[in-house]
Amino acid sequence: MVVSRTKYYLKAFLKAARLWLLVALGLVALGLLYYFLATVGPKRVGGSATVVTAPDDPAIARLSDEITALEKQYQQAADANVVTTESTEALAQAVDKQKELLRTFSKADLDQSTRLVRLETELDSVRARGKVLLVDRLEKDGEELLTAGKVDEAGEKLREALRLQKEVNLSAASSRYKNYVRETSLTQAVAAVEAAPLKKEMQAALVSARQAATDQRWADALTAYTAARDMQARINREYGRTRYADLAGADRLSAEIESLNAAGIATEIDVKEKAGDDAVINGRSAEAAVLFNDAENLQLQVNQNYPRSRFVSSQRIENLEIKRQTALSSDVANSLEELDRAIGVHLRKRQIVAAEQQLGEAGQLVEKLFKDYPKSRRLDGALRIKFAYLALRRSDLRALQDEVYDRLLPLPGVSNWLLLKTEVPQSLYVLVMNTNPSRNPGRSLPVDSVSWNDAQEFCTRLSWLLGTTVRLPSADEFRVALGGESAFETWNSRNSGGHSHEVGRQKTNASGFADLLGNLGEWSAADATDSRAPVVGGSYLDEPEALLKVPSEPRLKSDRARHVGLRILVEL
Repeated sequence: MVVSRTKYYLKAFLKAARLWLLVALGLVALGLLYYFLATVGPKRVGGSATVVTAPDDPAIARLSDEITALEKQYQQAADANVVTTESTEALAQAVDKQKELLRTFSKADLDQSTRLVRLETELDSVRARGKVLLVDRLEKDGEELLTAGKVDEAGEKLREALRLQKEVNLSAASSRYKNYVRETSLTQAVAAVEAAPLKKEMQAALVSARQAATDQRWADALTAYTAARDMQARINREYGRTRYADLAGADRLSAEIESLNAAGIATEIDVKEKAGDDAVINGRSAEAAVLFNDAENLQLQVNQNYPRSRFVSSQRIENLEIKRQTALSSDVANSLEELDRAIGVHLRKRQIVAAEQQLGEAGQLVEKLFKDYPKSRRLDGALRIKFAYLALRRSDLRALQDEVYDRLLPLPGVSNWLLLKTEVPQSLYVLVMNTNPSRNPGRSLPVDSVSWNDAQEFCTRLSWLLGTTVRLPSADEFRVALGGESAFETWNSRNSGGHSHEVGRQKTNASGFADLLGNLGEWSAADATDSRAPVVGGSYLDEPEALLKVPSEPRLKSDRARHVGLRILVEL
């Protein structure tokens, strides 16, 4: 028991001491590393040791005196503002001797180093003064030579000016002599001089390329355009900061090259499209569809392979596809148009059974046309709506026609134009339109609150049902139906009670028409471009005397009023 407890305490002690042992080992390792670097590390290899001379060495004193004398010689000339070659040379010797002093006397104080910096600055400033004057003259001469068109000589002057300005900027001269902006402008000027011949050569190649294209020498044009593009690309790459750089110009040249490569294909596209158009005119729809398909594939090839060519056109692909589908749909569209005419004839002759049989076939052709050829120009949305409407009314066709024809009378003097005896009743309007906008509802009451556009839609649908033209009568035709009578029974402001009444309740005129005056005003024909249309005949709101004058009121076609309805005219 005692042994086990002893082992337990020993393990606990070792575990606690482990961290301290690791820290101690780390410190020992760092100490060994420091000793190695301090004693065994790199040393000066080769060469003779520097001789350390004592500060009071007579040679040092003599050298210092020489430097002082040389500096004084220069300073006297500088103070007299007559710096000469000799005085400058004296300053240069002073610099060299000061460097020698610092090399020889390794423990020289800070003043000696400061003295060297001052001497070097003064020497570089003296030299820079002359260089700056020379840069001015070289730059001016270069600009004059450029103006004279002597590009090579100008380049030499500008390059020398740039070299000198760089020397000044890199020297220890005073900052007033340094000009980094000038160095930049000279760099650009030199680059422009070097780029100018390339630009001239590029422009000559471009002129040759355009002339070759005009002469339809496509191979020569392609070669010249390629040379021009390559030279412009070089200018952009090597002289990108000059005025001759033109990234957009290089892109345009690349586009011209691609256009030339695609020109042959573009010509073939034109030929095939023209042949397809001719085939359509001559009734060869299948052949036209093949030609349009070939042209479309070629245009797709141009778009994919020559994306920067001027012949690239997504719209042309779309147009060719429309032409292809139009050609392919011709047979179906022609059959559908024949069926439409045949159904119209059957409905006009009231041959309902024959019309119903062909309506089913027409519906199938319409769906095939819209499903298989959705981009065809032969698609007729109105025709699709028409057949969909007639399909919904197939079972009611006979009843609808009977309802309408029972209410028609010939317009006096025009036997094949039939006018509705009364205003359109709500029962008929609902049968045709499947809706009733009237605010005074009743099956036998005239439909009210219809706009002129609603009346037009009613006429259109009734035209489909009857297979003939149905429209609003004109104001003149309305007056023809009235005849020359001067007395009428009307629903007016005195007897109407302020609302409309059932159609046909008042006595008809000599021609058999009722409610031409009073009850509801009636929309009449108007030009489709006009914003207003006349409402004729007056209504239950008018005085009897006013109705005898056959009132006509222009109203906005969008108006809906409870005292306005309609009457229709059928052309057989």
